[in-house]
Amino acid sequence: MRYAWVSLAILAIWISTVFLMVSNRLPNPESFFLFIMITTVALSYIGFRSA
Repeated sequence: MRYAWVSLAILAIWISTVFLMVSNRLPNPESFFLFIMITTVALSYIGFRSA
């Protein structure tokens, strides 16, 4: 895989998000979910674009 670090970073972000949502420690999960989606799109755009 050419961009393994991007895939691993996105996977780590989503695994930690799942743990936070399951533990009920987030006061507003919808806004946090939106933030994580935007972060994933930005990270994938930066990491997966061709050089």
